[in-house]
Amino acid sequence: MEATIEGRHVLLYNIDVLPDRIRTFADLRRLKGPEWLVVAPHVFFPGPTCLRRRLLDELDLFDAIELCHFYTRGIDFNRRAVQLAKEHGLPLLGTSDSHCVRQLGTTYSLVTGEMAVGSVLAAIRKGEVEVVSRPLTLRECARIALELFVGSQLKRGKGLSRLLWEPSCRGRTEMASPR
Repeated sequence: MEATIEGRHVLLYNIDVLPDRIRTFADLRRLKGPEWLVVAPHVFFPGPTCLRRRLLDELDLFDAIELCHFYTRGIDFNRRAVQLAKEHGLPLLGTSDSHCVRQLGTTYSLVTGEMAVGSVLAAIRKGEVEVVSRPLTLRECARIALELFVGSQLKRGKGLSRLLWEPSCRGRTEMASPR
């Protein structure tokens, strides 16, 4: 799950506590179990929920750093995250951070190990993971950003009161019935 801790996004895998118990980094440090995998997502992206320098303050909590799919050849906020992972011996984990169907398959991880949760997470912690990724085109980035923006506005009840067609970011393609 992608949790928001002290206003920052953190990926939590295989947790065994209710997510609402993890409100602060101190909570995460106290509750983190040995079977958990904690990943720093989209670390240096220009957004208020990104960890950025806060990651260095909390680095001991993280098992891996995400290489996010949302980049182009010219605009790549992953570069600093890749460098940080190398400097601190943390594995990179490729994810799509999918909110839209079109995001799937552009970045993912190949993990060496048995097909069991514990085995996969242990392999990631040991760096037995290969990231497969390709940069998006500017057009792909723009389409994804637009779909995410429209979806967030609809979710908040802003903008158009009803759309006749559900955006692909909602993962559905059926017609919505007008009221």
